[in-house]
Amino acid sequence: MRDRRGMTLIEMLIALTVFTVILASALGFLSKQSKGLDQSSTDMGMLQNLTFAGSLLQEEIRMAGANVPYKQPVIVYAGTNSFSFNADYASNVDSLYTVYYNPGLPSGQVNALTSAQRFALPGSSPTFNYPDSSYSSLGNSGVNSPAETITWFFQLDTSTATPANDYVLWRQVNDQAPEVVIRNALQTSGRNFFRYYYKRIPAAGTSQSSLDTVPSSWMPVRHTQGVHGMTSDTGQAARVDSLAAVEVAFTVSNGLTGATIRTRAISFIVPMPNVGTKKVTSCGDLPLFGSGLNAQWNIDNSVTPPDTFMLLRWNQAVDETGGELDVQAYIIWRRLLGVTTWNEPLASVPAGSTAPSFADQTALPGIAYQFAVAAQDCTPSLSTMATATPPLSP
Repeated sequence: MRDRRGMTLIEMLIALTVFTVILASALGFLSKQSKGLDQSSTDMGMLQNLTFAGSLLQEEIRMAGANVPYKQPVIVYAGTNSFSFNADYASNVDSLYTVYYNPGLPSGQVNALTSAQRFALPGSSPTFNYPDSSYSSLGNSGVNSPAETITWFFQLDTSTATPANDYVLWRQVNDQAPEVVIRNALQTSGRNFFRYYYKRIPAAGTSQSSLDTVPSSWMPVRHTQGVHGMTSDTGQAARVDSLAAVEVAFTVSNGLTGATIRTRAISFIVPMPNVGTKKVTSCGDLPLFGSGLNAQWNIDNSVTPPDTFMLLRWNQAVDETGGELDVQAYIIWRRLLGVTTWNEPLASVPAGSTAPSFADQTALPGIAYQFAVAAQDCTPSLSTMATATPPLSP
């Protein structure tokens, strides 16, 4: 008969020993790979935080002053940990002048605050309240400025294991709730989060201005005058208007402590080309409109299904065909009936037509609207508005 003997005890012990050694080596290798993967993941998250915050900061600071009326300041507060400025950065209606259109934005983030909505700017020290004036768009007191106040600020994060070192970078629009941009931000050694450069006026005998670092004795730089360009907005009060660039410096970490912490630092300078750029304050008197506005529903039966739209008609302004002859366009607004303010313009119609009109294809029957139109000159300044309330349906 064939030999059917099994393994001896010694052979089994040898096999188990070899298997244990191989298994231990494999587990050690897998553990190292897992730790390496975790480290790579945290490092990637750290770099993503760095790039995201840096890109967004550069993009928004560069837009400071975009579509800001002359009497509204561009820079509101410039501190070491926070920076507040005005810009028509985003709108929730299809605007002609705003930088970005986002229909989902709440109404509190798309226009300037009025003096009645004055609030404490986040990150300001000592506390700085803003605004103390209301700002009108295009010289017309009936239209609120579309430029909102944007604040970027670093604040200590008390929820981490090292609350004395970890910061949160926040972004806040007007007096709305702030939003977290990144966590695990650190202050770069020997640097402030924000540093500023101002344009030095050329000395006698020189022809070019230069950029100098804002001295610490100026800090924080604030727009203390309610209205930009007023007679008292000079000297020390006007320092904020001389700022030309912002240097941002911060460090991000992987959120760990001790020997496992890893950090990356970033610093960059962002120019602000819109600061100090003066708009022409007058090319004559305010334009005279001298016309009423007609708003009626129209139905185009040449298409299937029939197209219903709102047709606005008005006559040429007095100053387009005579007077100062400086009317360049007609600005149109739309709001829901009962709303007390006019926000972003709906459209702009160039002057030149003998029978000016505008077809609003987005108006919906059954909704109570109110429309307005005003003539705009080259300042740009607006005439008084002509308004119309159309019927609910054709």
